[in-house]
Amino acid sequence: MIIKLIKLIIKEISSFYYILINSYPDTVIGLKLRHYFWKKKLYKSGKNIQIRKGAGIGHPHKIEVGDNFILGNNSLITANSSYGIYIGNDVGIARNVLIHSANHSFSDTSKPVMKQEIVAPLIKYQEKNYSIVIEDDVWIGSQSVVLPGSIIKKGCIISSGSIVSGVFSEYSVIMGNPARVIKSRK
Repeated sequence: MIIKLIKLIIKEISSFYYILINSYPDTVIGLKLRHYFWKKKLYKSGKNIQIRKGAGIGHPHKIEVGDNFILGNNSLITANSSYGIYIGNDVGIARNVLIHSANHSFSDTSKPVMKQEIVAPLIKYQEKNYSIVIEDDVWIGSQSVVLPGSIIKKGCIISSGSIVSGVFSEYSVIMGNPARVIKSRK
């Protein structure tokens, strides 16, 4: 009984610590607190990562980020029940972006969707397995959603409000719902 109580108290303190760090303003102190907090939790992280106020990372032990990474205010990246997420160098993710690497199956109509298995696509990239790949020099505009199985290649720009699913060539400008290439940056 005492051990269960102690574990519960520790869990509550950890939750409070996360809330404090996550809601601290985007000052020098707030950015440094989140930098060190997430750097220890991510599977791999490069230099100069910046996590803004209100941003969240679900299952960080399955997520790799490179150098010069920004995760904007209130954005969410989650690798739940997937192979993981790869994010390269010099990637900026604006505010209110959602990146989900898995989804509920919905093929069995005899079961509610919420009771069906969670499925994630398998992407082989640099001799590892992922469910989303975002290469170097990518900008993802605010209010965008990146869905499981997406491969965003080097130099892509995703316009605000886009719903992204699929594979996109290098230096593409991507826009819309569903997202499509509207031009090349080259």
